[in-house]
Amino acid sequence: MILDIQTARIFHPLLKPARYKGAWGGRGSGKSHFFGEMICEECMAVKSTRAVCIREVQRTLAQSSKHLVESKIRDLGASGFKIFHDRIETPGDALGHTCLA
Repeated sequence: MILDIQTARIFHPLLKPARYKGAWGGRGSGKSHFFGEMICEECMAVKSTRAVCIREVQRTLAQSSKHLVESKIRDLGASGFKIFHDRIETPGDALGHTCLA
């Protein structure tokens, strides 16, 4: 399956291979959305990818990065993910963990 993801020019350097990736800045810049889409794409391309998504402290799972990744999976039509209350299993049965702090 091929995902068609439009990426803002500012995020192009983050598309290069790296073991760790991160970004910081103000609210509303699209960082979480970029990383949510990128992790969906990576997990589909490389089976058994393991990932952790870390975001500022949120009060509930509904406000967490997990919720955002779930919405990206649905919006992109990505397949092979299994969504549970506290985690997401990626294609190839690896775990994608969400960290609230």
